Amino acid sequence: MEIRHQRPIYVCATRQHVGKTSVSLALVSHFTKRFGSQNVGYMKAVGQQCLRVWDKPVDNEVDDNDGGQYVIIDKDVKLIRDHFGLSHLQFADMSPILIPQGYTRSYLDGEISYDDQMSDIRRAYLNIQKSTRMGAEKGGNQSSITICEGTGHVGVGSVVGSGNARVAAELGADVVLVANGGLGRTFDELELNRALCMQYGVNIAGVVINKVQPDKYDQTREYITKAIEMMWTGPNGEPAPPILGVVPDRPYLGCPALADVESTFGTVLLSGSDHRYRHYDVGSNVQGRSIGMSLITTDLAAFLRTMQRQDGDARTMFICHVTRDDVILGFLGEYRRRSRRGIPFQSALVICTGCDDGLSDSSDMGVELSPEVCDMIRDAGPAGPPVLLASGYSPADAAKQIRTMTPKFNANDERRVTRATEHYEPYIDFDLLLDRTSSVT
Repeated sequence: MEIRHQRPIYVCATRQHVGKTSVSLALVSHFTKRFGSQNVGYMKAVGQQCLRVWDKPVDNEVDDNDGGQYVIIDKDVKLIRDHFGLSHLQFADMSPILIPQGYTRSYLDGEISYDDQMSDIRRAYLNIQKSTRMGAEKGGNQSSITICEGTGHVGVGSVVGSGNARVAAELGADVVLVANGGLGRTFDELELNRALCMQYGVNIAGVVINKVQPDKYDQTREYITKAIEMMWTGPNGEPAPPILGVVPDRPYLGCPALADVESTFGTVLLSGSDHRYRHYDVGSNVQGRSIGMSLITTDLAAFLRTMQRQDGDARTMFICHVTRDDVILGFLGEYRRRSRRGIPFQSALVICTGCDDGLSDSSDMGVELSPEVCDMIRDAGPAGPPVLLASGYSPADAAKQIRTMTPKFNANDERRVTRATEHYEPYIDFDLLLDRTSSVT
């Protein structure tokens, strides 16, 4: 009987914010449906953005009553584990190394050992392999697979001896490179990252080109394929890595949710927290447009006319200065007017306390929101209109921060995660990926 030996798949990007997690979501989604969730592993060997979770023993090892422990993990690990139900894996194995502030200095001072780091990564990977193989044996399935998600470009982590290419080599993984759509710059970035893979002897399984303008989809696929075949074909005719997928851009995935705005300004919604994962098209990654965002500089009557002209599906993020009590109360009043009439109200309000004089910065809190107005906002409650404070920011600075932010996936934002997965899956050739990352004996 033929047995397929599957190597781990290591997803790397050519730089930050090009869709590495989106591709990882699509891979895990497809393989959980193809092989069963018990047969799929996932890890982020080196993480940066952390959160604290309770890690209880998995069912196939220890009874839950025997306890567990809190562990610090990369945020993407919780997202993947929770969304796809990978409960056969322990959080600690899925996120073995974290690089918080000060970690690099500790490593260079000799307080952290390279050998210990790699030992932790290898041990975590072997535990994941054991768990997925046990699932395959229980289900009578010979197929199991592990997806490893990198951090940033291929070289990230090199200063502490844990660059993506080096870790991939340590695990015997094949790399999938993800790059943003284009031609010249796209290929240049691919070439830089390929060089580091070659340095560590890592095989590139293929390339995914992401966020391609729909009107240039066919052109991008054709010419990136030509460039890779021309430049990456081996000296003895070894075939170049294939294009595994070309994914058209979908602007919605670049639209921030209110949770992203909270994170940007280090604040929480004063009201409307039930709508934390509502998304707004504020012009991010949409050729500089600012549809869905409006700085209020008019008088109250003009502002009210603007809101009242909007239909129930309108979703605008308004921005005003904290001194505009009239605008704030007008916003709350329009929400209540619509509520009485059964008309949906989906707009949000960002209240800024900083000045526009060019002399203050985000550390200067500026004018404070009056307690009386703050109480009126809070009285609207979690189901009310979304209102938050951007302390120390002028309206113009706040608008710039919102427009240029890069929204990130959140484990609680099921809608964005699901839409990203559904968007990416149809454009990736999973059969070709398996052929490139496995051998049969």
